[in-house]
This record gives sequence, structure tokens and C-alpha cells, in this order.
Amino acid sequence: MDDRPEPLSESPVYLLFETGRLVRRTSARLFPHQPRLPYLLVLSCVARHGPLSQRQVAERLRMDAGDLVGIVDALEGAGHVRRRRDPRDRRRYALDATEQGRLFLGACLDDRVRLDETLFEALSPGETRLFKELLLRVLAHHDDRFAAAPAPQDRRDGQDEPGQRAGAGARSRSTASS
Repeated sequence: MDDRPEPLSESPVYLLFETGRLVRRTSARLFPHQPRLPYLLVLSCVARHGPLSQRQVAERLRMDAGDLVGIVDALEGAGHVRRRRDPRDRRRYALDATEQGRLFLGACLDDRVRLDETLFEALSPGETRLFKELLLRVLAHHDDRFAAAPAPQDRRDGQDEPGQRAGAGARSRSTASS
């Protein structure tokens, strides 16, 4: 029997991988009839920025265009997205969210708040805020979509718990710009 710790558990990448698996399992348990996150990302992108071509959606989300086709087909089949010929270029399709799709997205986003609360209940509000700030810093370093991201807002009570280090988030933001 080997009592040594798993070497992978020292890797932040491995921990993020396991966290992603936890998110998927927990989401499926809490919301078994909801689509997975990539579907919601596409619907959100089209609802916020549409009408967009499929290529524009793929570029905005940094998603493989081949993967996007199946997601759009499913969203269209569910009545959440409408695919029409682009009036500026009849060879292309423009995607737009339907009213039903917008309502569905709103309900799913409300459910995502519950998912966040469930997943991060072991952290204080201040720790959750710091965790989001650190993730955003890593993402912004590699992906310009996150460079101008607003500071994360805590969806719980917004108060730090006793013993929480004051200014930890401000220190992490100031070192991001150096």
C-alpha cells in the first residue's frame, strides 16, 4: 500500500480538471434536464450579441466550428435559436435567440446561481471572491476576452467572514498589472 500523496494532486491543472468534473456531476444531479454549459454559452452569446454567423459565435467563444454545428442544431430544435439566411450575405446563416430561448436562458442562469452556491459552500464569501479573482487573472493572462472582465461580484451576502484577510483581493489585482 502506497501512503504517498497522489503526485497529480499537487498540480493546479489537475485540480481544475477535477473541479470541472465536479461541476459537470453536480450540475447533472441538480438540473438533470438542462443542457450542459457549452449549450448555455452559445445561447448566451447569441442572445447578447446576435444576430451572429456561426463563425462569429465560434470565434467569440473560442469554440471549434464543428462542435458548434451540433449545439446550434440542438438549440434550434428546442426552439431557443433561430437560424436564418444572413441578409448581408445570403450564403451564410445568422443566428438569433428566440423569445423562448431568452426566457430559458434566464431560468438557466438563475439555476447556475444555485450551482455556484452548492459548489462553493465550503468557502466564505471573501474566499469565493478571491478564488474568482485569481481565476480571472490566470484567464486574462492567456485570453484577452477576460482582460477587461469586471471584478467578480459575490452573489451571497457580500460580507467577508470574521478572520478574512482584508485587502487580499486588492493585492491580487495590483500584482496582476505589474
